[in-house]
Amino acid sequence: MSKITVLWDVMLDKFTYGSVKRLNPEAPVPLINIDREEYKLGGAANVAANIASLSGGVSLVWAIGDDINGRIFQDLCVDNGIQFQPIVSSCPTITKQRFIETTYEQQLLRVDHEQRVQLGLQEESKMVRAVESLNPSLIVVSDYNKGIMTQNLIGSFKDRLNTVLVDGKPANIQLFRWVYLIKPNFKEFCEMIGKKIDNTDAEIEKYGKKFAEDFWSNLVVTRWSKWATLITKTWEVHHLHTQAQQVFDVTWAGDTFLATIAWALENWHTLIDAVKLGNKASGIVVGKVGTAVVSREELGV
Repeated sequence: MSKITVLWDVMLDKFTYGSVKRLNPEAPVPLINIDREEYKLGGAANVAANIASLSGGVSLVWAIGDDINGRIFQDLCVDNGIQFQPIVSSCPTITKQRFIETTYEQQLLRVDHEQRVQLGLQEESKMVRAVESLNPSLIVVSDYNKGIMTQNLIGSFKDRLNTVLVDGKPANIQLFRWVYLIKPNFKEFCEMIGKKIDNTDAEIEKYGKKFAEDFWSNLVVTRWSKWATLITKTWEVHHLHTQAQQVFDVTWAGDTFLATIAWALENWHTLIDAVKLGNKASGIVVGKVGTAVVSREELGV
């Protein structure tokens, strides 16, 4: 039985690989000859995939389109060992397609296929019942501000906010007061506090303490690929540095970071030790190209 439930904004990541030999004669852009295509779980589903990769029992609740990409998505959940409860939406499955030049692993173009999700009351109720039926010991909210997050959904688990970890967009952050942990990156943190600050320990500590106090939540700010800062609701401060050997892609590091923290907390690690493991995991995953996961063997746990 899964112990951790990941919620809300999922997407299908499609990677189209090919070689570029010349410019397109029709326009001054590269002409790519397609070699292969791959599909991977994105958004909240990448968080779930990372938890599953660490041998953690995990379930996923999300809204998905009744389309071919939605079926590909569900097959990937099965392949990754993720229990899932999809709520069928009238909107198509959000799909991010990236065109990659294979020689240098260089992204040439990203195409987004998406509509903002509009949940009806019936769909909201199905989501609430799905979470209640799972009765998780830990809830991870991955909010990409795609329209799913509502006050009603947050209110449905108001009695278990101390078990909720959130990676939320600034637009919705006021919905997440009193949760156990909030994890923005540095840019998002600046937007949340409404102030552009320097990425220094002193500035993060100054404004992070006020944020943690206002929200009565633990706060961890990821600060690009090199380090992170944890500020607890009781104002303990820890600045953590990552020894990333190579940095190829930082796009999905935040998913791996949060997933590892969730897995570690579920396995009785303290918050500071969980964040240290998350920091180590993100240092590993930035050395990989595309949507990727980290294993327990790589973490040494």
